[in-house]
Amino acid sequence: MKYLVTLKPLEPFLFGGENTFGTLGDKENGTYLVKSRMFPQQSALLGMLKKEIMTQSGVLTRKIRGEWVDREDKQSAKELVGSEKFDILQKEVQDFGSLHKLGALFLLNKEEAYIKKVDSDRFHYENGLLKGYNPKENIYDNFASLSNEKKLKAEHIFQAVEQTGNKKNGGDNSLFKKTAYLLKDDFRFAFYLETDFALTSSIVTLGADRSKFLMEVQESEESLTYADKNGYLTLLSDAYITLDDLAKHCDFAITSEISFQTLQNKKHATKQNKFQKSKKVNLYEKGSVFINPSKELLENLNNTNCQKIGLNIYSYKQGEK
Repeated sequence: MKYLVTLKPLEPFLFGGENTFGTLGDKENGTYLVKSRMFPQQSALLGMLKKEIMTQSGVLTRKIRGEWVDREDKQSAKELVGSEKFDILQKEVQDFGSLHKLGALFLLNKEEAYIKKVDSDRFHYENGLLKGYNPKENIYDNFASLSNEKKLKAEHIFQAVEQTGNKKNGGDNSLFKKTAYLLKDDFRFAFYLETDFALTSSIVTLGADRSKFLMEVQESEESLTYADKNGYLTLLSDAYITLDDLAKHCDFAITSEISFQTLQNKKHATKQNKFQKSKKVNLYEKGSVFINPSKELLENLNNTNCQKIGLNIYSYKQGEK
């Protein structure tokens, strides 16, 4: 079955990056200043869906002392969501049970879809130069409608919510200041999903603060499609590219990067959680554009394991301008 899944935040959300709360300047323990990312990681969506499928199927035991899968339900849980966490360094395609493919995350305002994209319409690439480019303009802060020429900046979509205070019973690291976000107007996060499980609408939690979202699910045969009028390769999702020298594999690139890490160990109901993070890698951020990409770059982007959870999704039709 194919679905369109939308997520409407019911309270401010905090999507984590590499910074966590701690003492300012302490690289091990983090900082007391934390700002949410605007989008959750695709791996976070995968984790949310795994938990929700196990909850809706009844194999997840949920009590005051924690959540777990009982021994007699472990095989059912494995069939539903697999038995492994996403590993971006994994070369083989991982098995997530009934979850076959997650699409790239985008934004919906009623029925109008928006993607984050470098505003490449403000300049023209010719002979190694960007003609008309103004370095004073933030071309990265651009969200483009897929149905018309409308463009928005982040401030039109995301509302910052700041909070300062003390952690309860905290010591030296008790002071904090965080900036969370809400979506304005009728904006929602959205992605397409292929799964064998009959997923239904629900209230789910997502992000560092376990913020509540209204998840609405409807069957759909559509997919996220976009064609850049200049013929540029456009990242519709964050992408893991392992080529050593990107400059050799395209005529020009306008990109930003974002760090990526996941938690590797499992939660315990009775033991203290000492979370271990995976190796940190840098991803090219959604909305980045590549002009005249090489065959090697396209092959490197076509990472099936990443694309299974909505990473490395791009738009490009070779030869079309």
